[in-house]
Amino acid sequence: MFKELPDDVIEIILEQVQVGLTLVDHEGRIIYFNALAGKLLTWGKENTENNSVLGCHPPQLREKVMDKLNNNTGGSMWHRTLKIRDRYIENVYSPINVPGHIKGIMIVTRDVTEREEMNRQIRKNAVTDSLTGLYNRKHFNDMHKDLLEQSKPFGIIMLDVNGLKYVNDKCGHESGDKLLVQAADTISRCVRKTDYVFRFGGDEFVVLVPGGTIKDLHAIYARIKAQNQDLSPGCPVGLNLSVGGCSSLETDNPWEVLNCADEEMYKDKRNFYANDGAALKRE
Repeated sequence: MFKELPDDVIEIILEQVQVGLTLVDHEGRIIYFNALAGKLLTWGKENTENNSVLGCHPPQLREKVMDKLNNNTGGSMWHRTLKIRDRYIENVYSPINVPGHIKGIMIVTRDVTEREEMNRQIRKNAVTDSLTGLYNRKHFNDMHKDLLEQSKPFGIIMLDVNGLKYVNDKCGHESGDKLLVQAADTISRCVRKTDYVFRFGGDEFVVLVPGGTIKDLHAIYARIKAQNQDLSPGCPVGLNLSVGGCSSLETDNPWEVLNCADEEMYKDKRNFYANDGAALKRE
């Protein structure tokens, strides 16, 4: 037999529990919540009678919540993570059915902001380059594949940092890294909000241009090339990018767009070393 506890002791215990507790009836009315639930879910004791469980859920989820309340005949739990006042809050919904007294759910609530931020960082690290903060080559491959499989038009711009090997050899790898970061920032400023910039590896960058008309590509070329600096031996040498691009709208084989853009970029690079970059040692 469990020892019976006075109601006031049970109330104290419920307030001291390190999770939020909210009792809700089948119509979504809040019957009870402890202090932590009030804090996390922004319930207010002054208007408890008017509070509905839907208040902490975004409008697009409210119909689903009520459907769960009224039709969860299997009695199984479910959970949902919400963002409330810049915090991530996890609710676990457990069906309650005491015939003659109440039918509804008990919501157990925790602040999981630290967990969600860690997961967000892990997801970000999986698709970004650690030096420049741009998307990485793996993420490019995934997006490129999706565009090809969905037969959506796109353009690709390939870019290469001229003189990076010279900078690494003569000025040091720290200077080379700074040049790569400068390249990433410059390219990012020259593209549209709808475009995606990737560090492809080493001194190569890629811009993926959804829709990708030739006019779009030429406009981006022009903005990037306008940022190029004249290079001469010494440290620092400044930033200069070779650029080439291709649109899926100008080829019969979209799978060849990447190779086409790469070839165009190397034409620009050879021209650079034959003229303005002749004073630098060839990479």
